[in-house]
Amino acid sequence: MTYTRTFAQLSLAVQQLGEWERSEDVTPAILLQVINYALIETYDVMVQKWQDYYTTSVDITMPANVATFLLSTAIADFYKLRHIDYAADGVNYDCPMLPMSLDAAYRYARSTSTSRAPRYRLQGGNLVLSQAPTTGSSKMRVFYIPEATQFLTVDSLQTISFLVATEERLLTHYAARQIKVREDLDTSNIDGEIARLTMSLQSAADGRDAAEPFYLDPRGPPREWTDMDEDIW
Repeated sequence: MTYTRTFAQLSLAVQQLGEWERSEDVTPAILLQVINYALIETYDVMVQKWQDYYTTSVDITMPANVATFLLSTAIADFYKLRHIDYAADGVNYDCPMLPMSLDAAYRYARSTSTSRAPRYRLQGGNLVLSQAPTTGSSKMRVFYIPEATQFLTVDSLQTISFLVATEERLLTHYAARQIKVREDLDTSNIDGEIARLTMSLQSAADGRDAAEPFYLDPRGPPREWTDMDEDIW
């Protein structure tokens, strides 16, 4: 179960933590900046510990003769790639797409049948396929982690969702630490609390699924999915 917080609520929490409620230096603009930075840092802590909670997916039609996809266009909120499945007929996602090492790119550059999934690699902001599809009927289902949510303005009515309560506490400490750094104040006490909250947050993540589902090998599925040409990464 998630709960939400607005920018106003998080701003007040940061001000109260540092006793800055009446400070003229800690302005709404500064609070917006440090809270957005803290959202990214806290998000990364959770993503690194328990990626499955944050993974989502999108189906992308693969146009004929196109081998490079600009991720910011295909997936506007793309952050990290988890896995890709391939549907030669555009319906049945029954084959994984596996990563391709540049050292072995020559092995996958030749033309293949449309039923076989092309290899892929990430190149900057692009997803590059080993071969461009010859028809426009195939699709890929991209499992990815989206970017961290950010507040756009200090007047934003947007809400931020937290999976566990400790996330909010860690976020406010990260934000308060940035204010202390700006003012050349000692951060040793807050650094210790951030370390403690990080450990607590990671334990909280573990506790959300008592079964702890297994993770697939990052190199792809078992050998029965592959053929004799799939032995070089």
